[in-house]
Amino acid sequence: MSDILRHYFQKEKPSFHQFLAHCIVRRALRSVPEMKLSEPPVVGIVAGDNPPVDELQDALTLLLLKDLDRLRTRYLEPLAVFLECEPAGTKTSRTLERTQEEILFALKGKKAIFAVVEEEECIPDLFRAIADTVVFLDKPTARHIRAAFSYCVGVEISLEEAEQLTRYSLFDLTLAASRGKSWRKVVEAIEEEKPKSNRPTENDVFSLETLAGLGEAGEWGRELADDLKAWQAGKLPWSDVNRGILVAGPPGTGKTSYAKALAKSCDVELIATSLAQWQSAGHLGDLLKAMRKTFAEARKKAPCVLFLDEFDSVGDRRAVSGDNAYYVIEKINGLLECLDGVENREGIVVVAACNHPEFVDHALLRPGRLEKTIWIPLPDRPAREQILRWHLNGALEGEDLAVIADRLEGHSGADIEKLVRDARRAARKEKRELRYEDLVVRLPNKIALSRDELKRIAVHEAGHAIVQAMACDGEIVQLKIEPEIMPNGGICEAGSLEIRQSVLKGRTRRDYEAQLMVHLAGLTAEELVFGEFADGGGGSMGSDLASATRIATEMEASLGLGDNLVHLISSGTNKIPELLLADPALRRRVEAMLDKAYEDARAIIEENEGVHRALVDALMLRNKLTGKEVLEFVSATEAERSERLQNLKVGLIHQSKLAASSHG
Repeated sequence: MSDILRHYFQKEKPSFHQFLAHCIVRRALRSVPEMKLSEPPVVGIVAGDNPPVDELQDALTLLLLKDLDRLRTRYLEPLAVFLECEPAGTKTSRTLERTQEEILFALKGKKAIFAVVEEEECIPDLFRAIADTVVFLDKPTARHIRAAFSYCVGVEISLEEAEQLTRYSLFDLTLAASRGKSWRKVVEAIEEEKPKSNRPTENDVFSLETLAGLGEAGEWGRELADDLKAWQAGKLPWSDVNRGILVAGPPGTGKTSYAKALAKSCDVELIATSLAQWQSAGHLGDLLKAMRKTFAEARKKAPCVLFLDEFDSVGDRRAVSGDNAYYVIEKINGLLECLDGVENREGIVVVAACNHPEFVDHALLRPGRLEKTIWIPLPDRPAREQILRWHLNGALEGEDLAVIADRLEGHSGADIEKLVRDARRAARKEKRELRYEDLVVRLPNKIALSRDELKRIAVHEAGHAIVQAMACDGEIVQLKIEPEIMPNGGICEAGSLEIRQSVLKGRTRRDYEAQLMVHLAGLTAEELVFGEFADGGGGSMGSDLASATRIATEMEASLGLGDNLVHLISSGTNKIPELLLADPALRRRVEAMLDKAYEDARAIIEENEGVHRALVDALMLRNKLTGKEVLEFVSATEAERSERLQNLKVGLIHQSKLAASSHG
């Protein structure tokens, strides 16, 4: 503790809470280089369950003090501006103009700027854009707690006892400290009242073992943890350690949480930043300087995990042109320079995260850099239930959450966390315990599709399945339709054919043409049954039409599988629409390829009309078929298909009777 702080604490003895606030703030800001420079820092601080915001603000002000004179005048001449941040949409949420005014006031007066918030989502976008960094406060360490008991309570406890106390919340710690030498009785009472739960302690939060739905990313992380331990013990050279990974997935699937869990399981520090933070530094030179500073910080703290968020915004040199090309190329070259070299990166594991990995320059994904790309999907039903249990923290332990987990299909882990948080808030307002109904009333209300709408979807998906089974490589995993959809979703989300692609050494023109047929088979089937197709096959970038157009264009302009061998674009580029608009001849060749695939798919479905009809009937009865069941329908005779449908009907009747008797 510095002389200035010791003097202050002797003059104004802090409370137990205030002392711990100072400890955790001081610890967190040691990793912020700007706190050691002459320029005032701009820092966001996510407090979580740590001391109240006002006590954290006092601790920050003390850290900025340089001498005794400033201490005496700190209330007359503020050293920092603290933004008042509330969640968007609340009655007290700030306006953009107010945020701008406070930031400008601080910058003109060369004052530090802090946004201290309970949750990261409360940080204003404008502040995030100019911030040097955003830090997350950890819980107090055993040494912090031991010092707080000694200095604020006058009670000496052992380091082992303090280590045990790190499991408790700050509220519980403060309650125990308030009883002085009788603190152990308070802890015993807390233990007796604590609900029994399988949830890990707070020290285990965000480890790979406690996060659900990670799949391959979890396995990669566990292998890395073993390798890092071997490297630290001198049993493994750094060249044999996995040094980088790109995790991709929809928003809210836990990519940031994965980085935290990885650092926790590896028992190393996490350094987190983003491309947006680098770009907010200013012009290209400032961006490159900020980038190199981040890697320099990581080298000082090695071994560590360096987390780079929003990585798809780094760009792709293949897809840029015009005035912006130089900026993107230099930015990527600078990042490649930072990523390259075993010596420069020894002890640094880089985890990059993005929503769109196809927009990332391929050079960044080569061995020695970000060596592997892993997709983190939306959680499945077991993972959703596990995530629910995690955030409930022992509440509703006896309740069956299967129905809630089912209703949350298509939702991310972040969505589930918000559901539980909102339910807890409602219970707190009414000063009662959380109830099962608090979750149920906040579940998204799905829209039930009419039977006619559902049949069109069944016709569409069955068309995909038949052509896949008859003409295309790859294993059908499942075929399903959804009787209900989310209000903000489209009709195209109500059906899907899941395929596990075979690993091919090389794919021929015939393989790609078969893929085109599968993508267009849904529209073909609709036209055959209803006389015309609806708009469910187009619209979005991931639609059937968009996917077929992309494949056909790459065949013609990239893969040498069209009418000529000219290479105009690289696979995976997002410039296909511009290329088609600029090249009418290419567009005509792509149209011809799509027309042929459409007619070929039509011929397959017409030839297997009985199979198609049986698959539609089966989907209408049960909504979901396994790949094995689809193939059994395809290979069966007409009589066998009729028998299978009859068995499905009998099975449904039997299930209905069982359900009725259980409710009776």
